[in-house]
Amino acid sequence: MAVMEEGTYPGTTVAASIYEAASGAVMCSMVIDVNGTQLKGGICLVQKDGTLSERGFKDVQEIFGWRDWDWERWGQEPETFAGAAVQVKVETVQGDRGAFSSIKHVNPAGGGQRLEAANAKGLAAKYGAKTRALFGGTPAAGRPVPPKPPAVKTPPPPPQPQAVTSTMEECWDVFCKKNEGKPELELYGLWSDRVLAETGKSQNDCGAQDWGKLMGAMTADDIPY
Repeated sequence: MAVMEEGTYPGTTVAASIYEAASGAVMCSMVIDVNGTQLKGGICLVQKDGTLSERGFKDVQEIFGWRDWDWERWGQEPETFAGAAVQVKVETVQGDRGAFSSIKHVNPAGGGQRLEAANAKGLAAKYGAKTRALFGGTPAAGRPVPPKPPAVKTPPPPPQPQAVTSTMEECWDVFCKKNEGKPELELYGLWSDRVLAETGKSQNDCGAQDWGKLMGAMTADDIPY
């Protein structure tokens, strides 16, 4: 048999079976047609220490188009498993009778380059805050974000009325005009009474706002004293 150039080739299964080796390992053995040459290869299902080879099981499932695993299925004739597409890696082996080609690896068609499911939750927890900052808070596609409530505008405080101020002299002048014709002694008595009534203070204790309060009262009061 001519030696094939080492490399990766597409192939088709001619037969397949499983067997348990003396070491305890369980293999799926296949005869594969590679460019018209039948070569033998295998996939490990159970390692010699009893550990299941998850990738081995998945590769065999993918090759034969299975979704489950049923050991009883292997009770069929080996030729039952013919016609499945695979990809093989061929190497040259030196034997007692010279060099010959052998299959080093058997993979599903396409190279067996399987994409595992992403640990999306773990990565989101680890890098979520950084990516939100990077993209300005944009979430991952397909995850709608509730709209932000409109900002509540706090109404400005109502304008405070400006304090009206005045002086004792200005108030006395207006008071005298409102009480024109009254004797001076009577004016002094009425004045003290009016200051106390409007401000709650004597004139000696009044400030500018107190005089402003008195002025406002007298301006609004058209009845002379």
